[in-house]
Amino acid sequence: MRSPFIVLSPLLIVTTFLTVPVESQPQRLCAIDMGSNSFRRIVGSFAGGRYEQARVEVATLGVGDDLAKNGSISDAKLAEIDRTLAGFKRSCDKEGVARTLAVGTAAFREAPNGRAVVAIAARHGVTMEIASERRESELAYLVGSLGQDGFAVIDNGSRSIELVARQGRDLRYRVFNLGYRVAYEQYFASASRFGAAAAAFENRLKQEVPPAAFMRGQKRLVGIEFGEMAAVLFAPGELEGRVFTLRQLKQKLTEVAGSGPDGFPALKKRKDIDRALPRLVVAAYLMEAFGYDRIELTARELGTGLIIEAGIAR
Repeated sequence: MRSPFIVLSPLLIVTTFLTVPVESQPQRLCAIDMGSNSFRRIVGSFAGGRYEQARVEVATLGVGDDLAKNGSISDAKLAEIDRTLAGFKRSCDKEGVARTLAVGTAAFREAPNGRAVVAIAARHGVTMEIASERRESELAYLVGSLGQDGFAVIDNGSRSIELVARQGRDLRYRVFNLGYRVAYEQYFASASRFGAAAAAFENRLKQEVPPAAFMRGQKRLVGIEFGEMAAVLFAPGELEGRVFTLRQLKQKLTEVAGSGPDGFPALKKRKDIDRALPRLVVAAYLMEAFGYDRIELTARELGTGLIIEAGIAR
């Protein structure tokens, strides 16, 4: 008795092969992070829980300082924003990125003429939003967690600090205007001793912490915008995924406080110290207040949240 066999036609073989689902390639997006101090053009993609970044371009505009000085964004600053967005959009187009999204943060929320910047962006084909406190917190959470639940995220920008955690659809956040520029000018710039300045800053932070009890007990604490703290005050190292313990941060605080009457004025002459010192105090104070013994840093910026969000939506 002969064994049975089956003959497959070439057409059937080809049809079967073509119906196997193939994962599409990650779509690159161009995100413009319009911060109160700097703008960043970020090109990247997000798929399968993995973020890939191709390029970052930075321009320092100082919109927050301009707003504080004039009460609104000045015509000169609007013209500078116009030129910057036009240049960023040209770069996105040259790189073949199909979509360009932008998000404006605290300075644009506070500016009475912030919507004028949305119109400027639209003229250049850039879809811009001015993020509410909740929206900025949502994006910060995506940046710190890559969309996973159970993280506590601190985003220490130039004008504001976002504290945010999420479990499922339950996003909880706290935003207050004590970013590094605000804090440095109020507590450190004119101080002769670091210890007294840091103590005064901590007392102010203490007033902001109680409503953010939701930050406690999460599986990981992640810090956004702590790059200058790491680079200026600690040994060189890769920023992405870098971990600092509470003990390390407290040792650095003690070291700076014990530098003597001439030490602190000399330290304040170092490049980017205004970005580093307030963040050191913030990281150490909030870690202890929320019960964490380590913080993991990320090099990802707030604009990355737009790319991660779009990748999740796909």
